[in-house]
Amino acid sequence: MKLPLEGVKVVELGTHVVVPNASRFLADWGADVIKIEGLEGEMWRLVGLQYNTPAKDEENPLFAEQNANKKFISINIKTPEGIDILKKLVENADIFLSNVRLNSLKKIGLDYENIKQLNEKLIYVHLSGYGEEGPDAPRPGFDLSAYWARSGTMCDYVNPGDFPFRPPGGYGDAITSSYLTTGILAALFAREKSGKGTYVTSSLYGAALWTNQVGIISAQSGNPYPKSKLTPANPFSHIYKCKDDEWIFLIITRYQKDYAKFCKTLGMEEYIEDERFNNLANVQQNSAECASIIAEKFAQKDREEWCKLFREADIVHERLVHAKDVHKDEQAWANGYLRSVTYPSGNTTCFPTIPVQFKDYPVEKFDLPGLVGRDTKEILLKYGYTEKDFDELVAKKVIK
Repeated sequence: MKLPLEGVKVVELGTHVVVPNASRFLADWGADVIKIEGLEGEMWRLVGLQYNTPAKDEENPLFAEQNANKKFISINIKTPEGIDILKKLVENADIFLSNVRLNSLKKIGLDYENIKQLNEKLIYVHLSGYGEEGPDAPRPGFDLSAYWARSGTMCDYVNPGDFPFRPPGGYGDAITSSYLTTGILAALFAREKSGKGTYVTSSLYGAALWTNQVGIISAQSGNPYPKSKLTPANPFSHIYKCKDDEWIFLIITRYQKDYAKFCKTLGMEEYIEDERFNNLANVQQNSAECASIIAEKFAQKDREEWCKLFREADIVHERLVHAKDVHKDEQAWANGYLRSVTYPSGNTTCFPTIPVQFKDYPVEKFDLPGLVGRDTKEILLKYGYTEKDFDELVAKKVIK
């Protein structure tokens, strides 16, 4: 056994990020994943055009990140023959994943109640925007809407009055896919004991609330957001600009114990006995003044000078870096968190890797997606269709 999920058969009818990302976890870990697309391909194949990134069949990094290591079949599921193909795939699968809206799945007989009649051992996985109940259940949901906008995150984690926080697309999707994968693996483990499949569901909105748990809970207890950058709750756990205009995040978790050490490292010895700042209760009443003093200190040295001092004093800190620089981070490469792929054009992309590693099951392959329907013929022949069947289905525009 080379990978932990070898022998597991997965069928994905997914678009955009969450569901494709979840099946990418499974594919990297050895599952045989078949991705179903329409005849024109999934819309996410074109997302690179919004991000100044290549979006060609032979070079499509944003699509490849979610869809590497899969087989690709292109089916028109608006035709009876297309539905028959899909059902045949699902009938022989261990896991079926989709984010197609439930009403649409039900219309074509691909809802859980129908599918489990074909395969009682199937783990049926569905991702929605806002959950399956309530007034917003039928609404479409995307990363920026259902995850970020609705969870209190975009408005609350900026300086009061600033433009709301706007992350790049796919950020909340990637987090949600990790939660969804956890549920899939739990269901797969349960099936080993019970012999029965089950229905697994998650939503972008539900995932966002879980991720924002500290903010949501504390806001109910007198800890309102957004907060001013000028009055941090703990001025020694805050972001400061250095002399070279670079930013650094300083973190203190044991305020009373480490306060004196922080003062000495920052050159603030005269404040060690200052009762306005030397305990957490008092500093919160004088936060703006303390933060201003610390900011003046940071402005006297370049960031790397501060980092050296903090490393020597064993003080938790981190540089704020730009996305454009992450692919050059030695720490990421040392741990296998990045992978370099060169395309036929000679261009190279550094991809983040699945953030879970197994000592005895190294993930080595990274097969690029390629053309829409690249593996359609291979898959159909494997599932009992003939060469003649294939030609007829192509002529009828059932497959590509």
